[in-house]
Amino acid sequence: MDDESKRVLEEMQNVLEKLLSGQQNNATEVHTLIPELQTLAVQINQLIQNLNEMNRLALDLSQGKLDGPHPPRHNYMASPLKELHSQLSTLIWGLRQLRSGYIVGKLDGPGELFDIFNELVDQVMAASTREAGSIGNSNIPVPFNSWRYHQILKTLDLLHVSVLEVDGSGHVVYANHSAKELFGDIDDISGQTKSDMLGLIAKNITISKEENTFPVSREVYEERNNTWYWVTSNCFLLPTGQVFYFNTIEDISEWKINKYQLKISATVDEMTGTYNRKTGLRELEKILARSDSSKTYCIAFVDIDGLKTINDNYGHSEGDYTIKTIAKVLLSSIRSSDMVCRYGGDEFLIIFKDCTEEVAETIITRMYEKLNNLDRKNPKPYTLSFSHGVTPFSNNPRPAYRVADLLDLADKKMYQCKNQKKQKKAKGKPHDG
Repeated sequence: MDDESKRVLEEMQNVLEKLLSGQQNNATEVHTLIPELQTLAVQINQLIQNLNEMNRLALDLSQGKLDGPHPPRHNYMASPLKELHSQLSTLIWGLRQLRSGYIVGKLDGPGELFDIFNELVDQVMAASTREAGSIGNSNIPVPFNSWRYHQILKTLDLLHVSVLEVDGSGHVVYANHSAKELFGDIDDISGQTKSDMLGLIAKNITISKEENTFPVSREVYEERNNTWYWVTSNCFLLPTGQVFYFNTIEDISEWKINKYQLKISATVDEMTGTYNRKTGLRELEKILARSDSSKTYCIAFVDIDGLKTINDNYGHSEGDYTIKTIAKVLLSSIRSSDMVCRYGGDEFLIIFKDCTEEVAETIITRMYEKLNNLDRKNPKPYTLSFSHGVTPFSNNPRPAYRVADLLDLADKKMYQCKNQKKQKKAKGKPHDG
């Protein structure tokens, strides 16, 4: 063995002797060029750190201290001590709950400490459910510190639903934690200005008492908080004959938003923001079912020019750009009463309400102009264009058109427009749009 190895091993031996004798040790600094000995030094330093952390935790536990620092997760040697610390903390929490008058369930843990604690819980439960005499001359039993009552109150405090219990005069006899956060400190729900909700609850109770319609539930929007609630009021009768009213108030704003988004997703084409085909056809059916003979409507069938060529030559990302861009132009050009829906991959259906064919053509001409401006401002190796066919209709005379007939007429006019463009292109003439 060379001198350097002998020196390093002696330093490590001294460190280990101190550890075995119970002395506190700091990390040792060993400088060596031998990789194996350097690795061993690192491991010994880790061992020193782990033992110091264990000793500190063990000393805290022996002195009854549970708020000291914990060894980190990677210190596996301290796992039994950390488990003991967790068990003692759980027991102390349970004892504090009992001391404060709360009732707790039995704790699942090993050893005599938990056995004794659970026996104590059994005794408290038995004592809390015994009858303690009666009120005055009545024969109504008076349970003191009812075990079940405490369990119910504990559960209600954990709910995200607000719970408010009032007596017949509107005096608040119980509010769970969620209700206190919502309403603050309140003694009476009648004549309150803090929350429109309290006035509504009072109204629910009054009306339901008169009509005997309990339970009653209502969906309510409170404007000042921009929040939707589901409010339920019910009543119950105590053996003494006293009536109480139990109210639950649940914030359903997120549910309302999700419901709205689901409704939107069922009617709107996700890619373009236009209505989808099903919604457009349903709207057309409604229009045809009306008996309004004084209005004229138009539908326009729109088909994007050369989308397959764009996809094949420039990629589907450019094809998607074309579809989205033309959809934006259609949406930005129509009137607020009109509707655009995506009928197919490269096809759109426009419903013009209370509109003549001339007005519809004027609006579509504006669409072509917008596309031409886009082509000039943001030139692409292809042209943004579409072909269209407009069909006017009304419900006079009856019977009305069928949806399929209208779509067929508009589709034929659209193909006439497309063929005219092809003929002009073949002749070398520019086409409109």
